[in-house]
Amino acid sequence: MKNETLIGEPDEFEMPERGSYTEDKYALMRLYCDLFSNGMRNKWRGKRAYVDLYAGSGLCRIEGSNRILRGSPLIALSVEARFDRYIFCEKDPTCMTALRERVKRMCPEQRVDWIDGDCNEQIKHVCDLIPEDNLVLCFVDPDDCGLRHETLNRLSKSARGVDFLCLLAFQMDAKRAITHYLNPDNRKIDEMLGNSDWRDRWMQEQMKGTDLARFLALEFARSMEGMGYRPTQLADMRVIKRKHHPLYYLALFSKHPMAFKYWDQVLKYATPQRNLFD
Repeated sequence: MKNETLIGEPDEFEMPERGSYTEDKYALMRLYCDLFSNGMRNKWRGKRAYVDLYAGSGLCRIEGSNRILRGSPLIALSVEARFDRYIFCEKDPTCMTALRERVKRMCPEQRVDWIDGDCNEQIKHVCDLIPEDNLVLCFVDPDDCGLRHETLNRLSKSARGVDFLCLLAFQMDAKRAITHYLNPDNRKIDEMLGNSDWRDRWMQEQMKGTDLARFLALEFARSMEGMGYRPTQLADMRVIKRKHHPLYYLALFSKHPMAFKYWDQVLKYATPQRNLFD
């Protein structure tokens, strides 16, 4: 898959501005998506599903430039071995309208299921659309820490195999609002991690000088391990930065070792200097 699959063309629809770091995230997602879909197409022929819980509008413009990037749904539709089923969930009506039109223009023949609304509230609908014998790759790209543990837990049980590629916005959101989240009445991080006793562990780690984002990323990995996913360490995650400032982690969660072989290739080659498919 060439770099050109990241590049979009201007049109008349909604196109939010994003920082230049967005290209790093999409480059990682693009490489993994292609390895996953191509590597699984024979064993799982007719049974590969792609789910995007925060689908967005399909295109974005890099701030301060005229550079336009495809978003995750259009990247997933651009893979060499296209998935058999696509499910796109988006709560913003304007973004959803733009995405529908862009998908229609790009590949009008492709089957796509559309879900309007917050993925946490619509997760039953998402799960009902996934055949039980499918293999699923789910891309999870929230802007904050509003993703709920229960959402991923329910989705993880919806098919024979469900892998998650998750953006963890702990530097962007949690570190900025930690005073609010430490209040037991604020349940946002509790619902993301699936427990409320993380505060006790944080108080102990804080005294050791542990970074909050690193702590929460490992807590999230621990919660995924509780669902039966293989252990994921910080070294297995990619830090996405704005210049030299960390913004969030991108992490893979799977129950199968082959997924991590693909992910290792992505982490090795997804650099400005080298590209696995170029």
